[in-house]
Amino acid sequence: MTKYLNAAAAVTLGSFLAPGFTVPALAADADAAAESTSDASGGTGGEIVVTSLKRAIKLQDAPASITSISDDTLRAASIDSANDLVRAVPSLTITDAGPGQRRITLRGIRSAGDAQVGIYYDETPVAGPPGTTSDPGGSQSDFKLFDLERVEVLRGPQGTLYGAGAVGGTIRLVTRKPDFEFGGRVDVGATTTEGGGEGYQLNAALNVPIVKDVLAVRGVYFRRQNDGWVDNPGLGLTGINSERSDGGRILVRFVPTPGLTIDGAAHFLYSEGGASTWSPSAGKYNAVNSSQVPYSDKQRLYSLSARAELGLADLVATTSYQDRDTLVTRDPTPLFRSFKTRATCATHFTAAVCATPAGFAAYNSYVDGLLPVIYYQPQSVTDWTNELRLQSNGSSWFQWTLGGFYEDRDSKVLSEARRTNASDGSQIQGATPLLQRHVIDKLKQKAAFGEIAVTPVEGLTLTGGLRYYSYDKTVGGDTTIGLDILRTAVTPFAVYKTKNNGWLYKANASWKAADNVLVYGQVATGYRPGGVNQVLGLAQALSYSPDKLTTYEGGIKTSFGDDALILNLSAYLTDWSDMQVSINSGSFLYLGNAGAARIKGVEAEATLNPTRGLVFNVNAVLTDAKLTEDQVPDGVTPLASTARRGDKIPFIAPQTISFAGQYEWALGSGGWNGLVRGDLTYVGSSRADFRPTSASYRKVGDYALANTRVGVRGDRYGVFFYVNNLLNKAGRTSAGNTLGGTTETVTTIPPRTYGINLTGSF
Repeated sequence: MTKYLNAAAAVTLGSFLAPGFTVPALAADADAAAESTSDASGGTGGEIVVTSLKRAIKLQDAPASITSISDDTLRAASIDSANDLVRAVPSLTITDAGPGQRRITLRGIRSAGDAQVGIYYDETPVAGPPGTTSDPGGSQSDFKLFDLERVEVLRGPQGTLYGAGAVGGTIRLVTRKPDFEFGGRVDVGATTTEGGGEGYQLNAALNVPIVKDVLAVRGVYFRRQNDGWVDNPGLGLTGINSERSDGGRILVRFVPTPGLTIDGAAHFLYSEGGASTWSPSAGKYNAVNSSQVPYSDKQRLYSLSARAELGLADLVATTSYQDRDTLVTRDPTPLFRSFKTRATCATHFTAAVCATPAGFAAYNSYVDGLLPVIYYQPQSVTDWTNELRLQSNGSSWFQWTLGGFYEDRDSKVLSEARRTNASDGSQIQGATPLLQRHVIDKLKQKAAFGEIAVTPVEGLTLTGGLRYYSYDKTVGGDTTIGLDILRTAVTPFAVYKTKNNGWLYKANASWKAADNVLVYGQVATGYRPGGVNQVLGLAQALSYSPDKLTTYEGGIKTSFGDDALILNLSAYLTDWSDMQVSINSGSFLYLGNAGAARIKGVEAEATLNPTRGLVFNVNAVLTDAKLTEDQVPDGVTPLASTARRGDKIPFIAPQTISFAGQYEWALGSGGWNGLVRGDLTYVGSSRADFRPTSASYRKVGDYALANTRVGVRGDRYGVFFYVNNLLNKAGRTSAGNTLGGTTETVTTIPPRTYGINLTGSF
């Protein structure tokens, strides 16, 4: 770890000292939460205040690895969606294998199963559907980053405060709450992408006070539409990854009496489009699917939160309800073609018939008659969550939080294999499905948690936290239409249950060595629930256990020259046991526990303000994520491609470095400013599988992404021009093979995109 720390510090400081250095990055944000707000109370002008530790605290006083990005920086850096955050947050990785197949990772914690990173709208968690492979962590939703106060990213396991699904950390979208002044803002833009088409986006917000100092409403609307830049020559289709999204939110703030604030929110997001997956063997940005694979996602999220100031303590109560419907489609045509073997022939005919040339030819004709084909999977998830906590306020030597949590999640999946038209890959309307299955997945969680922080002597703070959790999980399903070559017979509805409970803990010690120096050390744990696999396609019901991890972390936060230079360093070591992994049954994926891993890393964040209006930011991350045991699940015969001790965890780059810089200056005395911004991010090389012997051992990463933005803005209006992916790199964000085949498939960052952005406020 010493060599990691030295290397990270050298990279960071060397960036500041390099002659002619002008291109920066986005890390810890110098202007985030520049003014105090009702949701970040205690902040002072110029201070960054965060609330992801369930209490308001200045960022540089928080003994944890947190990145805070203000709304102003999100707009200046053209960060609009989840994928864009990778440029701004150390150790954040997003594997986007196409719509509905997004996995968000922090600090190298990546595997199948429940989410590894918790996504929150203010106090409300967002859940993904588990699909047919018990893998909700692989279907995390997109989110739009307009009209926020800030985005907070808390790295490391957050088990005591956030529970399951936060083993890598938590991302909180802190929305801009209604206030008691009439106003609004509009942000519109147009884009054109090389090799693709045009696009546009419209964002608008309106704040309306209803009763002065008592009731206010804020409405937000956004729309985005982009022509695609991936084609499918075999089907005669262009722009197959076009995208359209509509959404918004309605926020209500009610202050019936001083000391009581009630916030209601309704969030909506509807997205539709196609996958950005293409195959290098077919030519740049060309896909080889035999079927069209559309996607849609409809999300509704409602929440009600109340904060009551009770004197020595505050009471916070939150309830929320999520309703999400998605349609995921995939093309298993290569998988079906791979079943043209005599062994699989015997699932349709007898072995004796398959042994004859005529019989085997008849079987191959049968398989050809099923093609092309898609997996058609409409899914739904409803999630009701509740949290109640009582916490101290003020700044005494003794701080505490006590709370309880309850969740009731219910998911349903319809999975069908459907034939498609060979000419254009569209679905054959009215055709009987080749395969039809139903899956249910229910999870009920209860937890009680507490945290105390004491300051026995000035500058020294000791924090301890505990969480007791208990969950019950029910999984069931049936097969109403079987398909012999997939070894899936008609089966009646069956239900399987599992439950578990346990403790999570956190211990933290921090020392304020000086006004501008904070040193801290922490050990924290996290977990993800276990369960029982949907038994469809399996010979028997197979259960899997919770996986757990423990992270040891140390860090230092410093600032110099009245915050002219802010430099934060952290190092961590994570031990991960009973890893939940995907196992291939030959026709389907299911979950099991296998092996263990150790992840080591260092993170450096720095902000330099050498003169008024000029800001440089730097991120540098080094990660070493490897297995410490062979990944051989119980009951599975090891193969040559089975992951072994020492193999690196897929999709985790060993290094990422980001630079950003922004200069803003006055244009005369008319109140207008000029703005120039640039950012450059390098993502190191990783692989898409553990073993070189695996057919999916494809290269990912090893690319540089450069963006630039120039414009003018005044107190109310702004005009900006920008170029994303200035170098026009086809940087790989994911890679693999066609489903059941050996043809390489990749997803990449969008090609060079030019845009204009107009902003206004009133």
